[in-house]
Amino acid sequence: MNLCIALWNQVRWSWRFGAFGFRSRLACPDLVLNARRIRIGRQVLISKGARIEAIDSDRRGEIEIGDGTSIQMYFHCGAAESVKIGRDVLIAGRVYITDHDHKFDHPELPPRRCRELVTRPVVVEDGAWLGEGCVILKGVRVGARAVVGANAVVTRDVAPGAVVGGIPAKEIKRIDFSRPPES
Repeated sequence: MNLCIALWNQVRWSWRFGAFGFRSRLACPDLVLNARRIRIGRQVLISKGARIEAIDSDRRGEIEIGDGTSIQMYFHCGAAESVKIGRDVLIAGRVYITDHDHKFDHPELPPRRCRELVTRPVVVEDGAWLGEGCVILKGVRVGARAVVGANAVVTRDVAPGAVVGGIPAKEIKRIDFSRPPES
């Protein structure tokens, strides 16, 4: 990235966020909510149309994005408790990550009026790849170098090196990193 662009992004964003690493770039976000509770590492790319929301709740949501992560267009991340994205993660377009749901079984209030949230932290470990349009729901840990297929809905933990897909996501195979890749 050009040094002038890097400096411009640093000046433009660093004072707003809890942390904004050098050479990171945030291009035309649609919404950034409670930016002081969002930490972005070094050399992170977040393409246009992102919605990054650290929700005000009793747990005060926090979002952390590790060094070298690349996030494509129309990413949406909501944290009422905690969402941690590791280093060198590849996130395709239209990916949604959330650590919360609205309480829907309140005896008197419909979900729209009920302010209660059900939360569990989300972790995406280093080197994972989240495919186009996938959804990562509350309480999920995506293991290191795991691959989540396009449009998958992940409701349970994904093992390191696993490839998952479908609704709900199921393991398709495991990547053996001890053998050289096939040509």
